Amino acid sequence: MQVIYLDILLIFNLYMNYLLLSMTARMTHTRLVFWRGLLGAGAGSLSSLLLFLPQLPMLFLTGCRLLTALLICLAAFGRNRLLRNSLCFFGVSFLTAGGLFALSACSEIAGMHQNGCYYFDISLPQLAAFTIITYFILSVIQFFYDKNKFSDQAYQISVRYRQQTASLEGLADTGNSLTDFYTGKPVIICDKILLGDMARPEHSHMIPYLTVAGSGILEVFQPDEVCILPEHGTAKAVDALIGIGTQENGKAIFNPKLMRF
Repeated sequence: MQVIYLDILLIFNLYMNYLLLSMTARMTHTRLVFWRGLLGAGAGSLSSLLLFLPQLPMLFLTGCRLLTALLICLAAFGRNRLLRNSLCFFGVSFLTAGGLFALSACSEIAGMHQNGCYYFDISLPQLAAFTIITYFILSVIQFFYDKNKFSDQAYQISVRYRQQTASLEGLADTGNSLTDFYTGKPVIICDKILLGDMARPEHSHMIPYLTVAGSGILEVFQPDEVCILPEHGTAKAVDALIGIGTQENGKAIFNPKLMRF
């Protein structure tokens, strides 16, 4: 009979739930504030105590897991796009559980599964290796998904700020991973000449950037509305900042993950 240590159970599940929330935030492009992520992960960690109960009916457990996912995502992300975040969190949890079982089978890690909860007697190096591999696989999947689905289309980007509007050609580029560290929002880099009067916003701030061509400081501001219209599809309103730069091709460069959800 396997001995279960309560502290290891709670700490392991706290870590795994925060990792799952981080993956969900990355896939759905939702900002994850550390303390809210910790709150959601803590709620998920407490739910692992179901491991000590007798085997419960499958239908009841499914309802509990779905409700738990909703509560975790509500604590971590708030009510905005709650259903989308919860479904993504549930899917990522399912895939990660499969990865943990594969890891335990290959390395003979002692583990236990009961009522949808998991306990693995895993060392810190093994856990670190699993985290790195998981993020690497996720990054590769995201890269090819974004590149194949969005990069070959033509886009039109409409920006509205105060009484000014501007329409620019858009370019989906996975190389633009620029994110504002104040708000956690992605940045669409636009040519200041094409922005016109909008290139002199009332409220803006500076953020550093780093590219293969060099580094520098970029002025960004929050527009009132940004819509991206793909060549094949419907217009999508996105929550992004506008970076005022100088583009040789005159196109607004955005990360294609903005079009995913």
